[in-house]
Amino acid sequence: MNSYKSILVNFNQQAVTITLNRPDIGNGINKVLLSELFEVFNSIEGNPLVKVVILEGQTSIFCNGMDFQQIINVEESSAHNDEMDIYYELLKKMATCSKVIITKIEGKVNAGGIGFVAVSDIAVAGENALFSLSEMLFGLIPACVLPFLIRRIGHQKAQWMTLVSHEIKAKRAYEIGLVDELNTNVDTYIKRLLIRLTKLEIETISELKKYMWKLWIIDEDTQKIAVNKIKGLINSQEVQNNITQFVNNGKLPWDK
Repeated sequence: MNSYKSILVNFNQQAVTITLNRPDIGNGINKVLLSELFEVFNSIEGNPLVKVVILEGQTSIFCNGMDFQQIINVEESSAHNDEMDIYYELLKKMATCSKVIITKIEGKVNAGGIGFVAVSDIAVAGENALFSLSEMLFGLIPACVLPFLIRRIGHQKAQWMTLVSHEIKAKRAYEIGLVDELNTNVDTYIKRLLIRLTKLEIETISELKKYMWKLWIIDEDTQKIAVNKIKGLINSQEVQNNITQFVNNGKLPWDK
């Protein structure tokens, strides 16, 4: 199961741990990472023994969002359009998965990485974790993240977090509901969680998540609006220029 390029997968009885494993670029999201996560979640969905999935990064970074290098690579320019569809589908799959999804955050999480936190059933963070949505700095908006983030923290806080764009500390993330549990020892807390979660029946977990999904307003129209919006923005010349300048020169748009 560990023959993946972008993730590590560890089965431990009734729980599976998926580790994002692109540390050289902050666990940046690209099509390979998304495809591998899809493959694992499909496999887990059909496994009657698994009740819990833990998604983690490394201690310094969870996920820095979209891989900008791929966006400015002409040979891969068409791939990032498909990537938006795949990313949204993955968030939906995680939100509706019949397993309990735990995100374990001990470092920085930004942009598209916030989507993984938003769709998790239980988000557990260390005290040094940092959270941000940086898209607007480049002329983008977190279009695919927002439907799920609003579901987790509410419309106003999701808009506030998008507008301010700066990092918020773990304590603040806990206060607004982005994080469910703040703990000095994340591993120990998750181990305690697993004792109770693994006692639950898979059918009961599945019934709860299906019911909760039906109570929310996300539908196919939401998906079309979100994906089309991010595709339109990311393909604009202005955004392409902003991202290219950042990748090549480390400068934000106002530093031109």
